[in-house]
Amino acid sequence: MNKTLIPELRKQHGWTQEHLASKCGLSVRTIQRLEKGDDASLESLRLVAQALNVKVGDLFESVSDTQKGRDIMEMNSDQTNQIKKRKEEFDLINKTIKMTYIFLMLICAYLISSSKYVSILGMIWAFSWIIGFYIIRLIKIHWLEPYLDKKYPLTKNLH
Repeated sequence: MNKTLIPELRKQHGWTQEHLASKCGLSVRTIQRLEKGDDASLESLRLVAQALNVKVGDLFESVSDTQKGRDIMEMNSDQTNQIKKRKEEFDLINKTIKMTYIFLMLICAYLISSSKYVSILGMIWAFSWIIGFYIIRLIKIHWLEPYLDKKYPLTKNLH
């Protein structure tokens, strides 16, 4: 029998078993078995951990089955590695997006300065900075995060 922390983690979120099951795409019966400490697949454990925003190893106080314990520790290690790689890739892409945006805005500033409509275009250019950073944020939310979730599936909700 495994000593699970799932009930405590679920209650910290203020969730019922039904709500957790819904968030995981698992049956309520599976959640009940997991909370009792019954054996479960690593995929079910991953889904529960993902919903609770913790690593798989954080679902247990202790694991009596040594093979299952090794499997859980291996998945924990894989999650840790993916979190590190995801952060590195996020930082690189984020910097690239921001630097590209700044470069484009500087080119626009140069073009505006040689125009006869400097004052009007200058105001539009200044306003574009604000809009641009909002667009960058949307790119992160709607493209970058889903891309990284797909590339590093063990890190979803853990970054």
